[in-house]
Amino acid sequence: MRQKNYKPFSTTEDFSNIDHIIIGSGIGSLTTAVWLAKSGKKVIVLERHYVPGGFTHSFKRKHGFKWDVGVHYVGNVGPNDSLKPFFDYLTQGKLDWEYMGDVYDVAHIDGMVYKFKAGKDQFINQMISYFPQEAQAIKQYIKLVENANKRSSAYFFEKVFEPILQKTLGKIIKSRFKRYAKPTTFETISKLTSNKRLIAVLCAQCGDYGLPPKQSSFAAHALIVGHFLNGGYYPKGGSEQISLKTIDTLNELGSKVYINAEVSKIVISNNKVTGVIVNNTFLPSKSIISGVGISNTVNHLLKGQDNKLSAINFKAIKPSIAHMCLYVGLTKTSEELNLPKHNIWWYDNDNIDAILNDTPLDEVSDKFAYVSFPSSKDPLWEDYNPNTSSIQAISFANYKWFKEFEEEPWKKRSVKYDSLKQEFETKMLEKLYLLYPQIKGNVLVTEVSTPLSTKHFSNYKHGEIYGLDHSPKRFLESDIRPKTKIKGLYLTGQDVTVVGVGGAMMAGVLCATTILKMNSWKNFREMGRFKNKKD
Repeated sequence: MRQKNYKPFSTTEDFSNIDHIIIGSGIGSLTTAVWLAKSGKKVIVLERHYVPGGFTHSFKRKHGFKWDVGVHYVGNVGPNDSLKPFFDYLTQGKLDWEYMGDVYDVAHIDGMVYKFKAGKDQFINQMISYFPQEAQAIKQYIKLVENANKRSSAYFFEKVFEPILQKTLGKIIKSRFKRYAKPTTFETISKLTSNKRLIAVLCAQCGDYGLPPKQSSFAAHALIVGHFLNGGYYPKGGSEQISLKTIDTLNELGSKVYINAEVSKIVISNNKVTGVIVNNTFLPSKSIISGVGISNTVNHLLKGQDNKLSAINFKAIKPSIAHMCLYVGLTKTSEELNLPKHNIWWYDNDNIDAILNDTPLDEVSDKFAYVSFPSSKDPLWEDYNPNTSSIQAISFANYKWFKEFEEEPWKKRSVKYDSLKQEFETKMLEKLYLLYPQIKGNVLVTEVSTPLSTKHFSNYKHGEIYGLDHSPKRFLESDIRPKTKIKGLYLTGQDVTVVGVGGAMMAGVLCATTILKMNSWKNFREMGRFKNKKD
């Protein structure tokens, strides 16, 4: 069994000479921590949960079953892809990835099946095979995705600029990015085609960023599409290997991750940070980095204190989507049950906006399902859980459906709450039996999570899984950057950039770069040498 590389917070620890305190242990926080530690800084990471990793962690249940909570696949980590060197740098090359195959996503829409193939040309040709009359629109669509992503790279890098550059070069960068960020996904694609089914297929992955086509920024959509265009990958050994192997690196550098460390307040005085209150204890520091989301930071950790972050318009930028998930443990292997590596996006019809906005709780599993197969994607599954397999079946959820139960204790909520979960489980199992009838009679373990589960573990107040929603207004908010208007307070994580492991990791790089300034180039040089050594 792997020895834990983190430990519970204790006031008996020596916290002297701490350069930076990081709140939250998601991949954005851990990335920032490693980059700072590699520059000789002493860092501690404080995690309120009893396991670190944020949405990269996994949880275990009886019979040895294990499920990831947020990482179902990652793009751009192939041998020659852009994010691979960053993950290698974080983990000292100890994180291995399993390729999901030529098909990484499959959309089921109103009984029809559409495959998403890895590689730009393969993707285009596959889509044209489904929509031969729309060849030009499909090619133009991919070109728009590529152009948007080029502008996105500059837009995110602008977040490290000092004010003088923000007002000069930054203005030019942001104005060019707005061309793709301001219109919605539907507005952009509908200019290319009026084919409702094609639009639905191209938008089928919208669950990866949590907004339907008529509400999401096309820039966010393009980032997700481009991220997976070369295929999907899964961490060998499970999603928690991303965080655990990164923490290994952090430990080697003399910095630590502490669990059961509930930060209740970032203390500021005269608009400067002075420390945090963790487990009712004041811990001083002149540099605090929050990786728990901008809304949590402003509305919870800074609550009651005058600060210059309250200007962010949280009424205009809403929390992202919440979800429900059915976790399934099976009594046969993935191979025996012929379970795929690719993910399933199942929609009842073409109108994705109506499905995600208007469907009531008792119909969610009838209208939409996202199905993932962790045991199929992980070649090491048999090593730690032989003769079994696993499935995750997800649908969207509205926090207000469960708000009446939010004050009830975890695992001891009312019969009504349990009955809602049971109804979802029954219907979602029926969906799985329809898609994969061979699993019937082989279900050993089931468990259902709701937005209250997400709130309990991540502390997102509305059970959201993607932080701020990926609307045009989110990308037009100028105060969302690593360096805040409070001296010594920085932000990292997906809110700074975009949803997903890759997005959160790059936010960590941007945050560290903002702090280290020109010294950050030492990290980039070391990453380059490390890459060349591996090659």
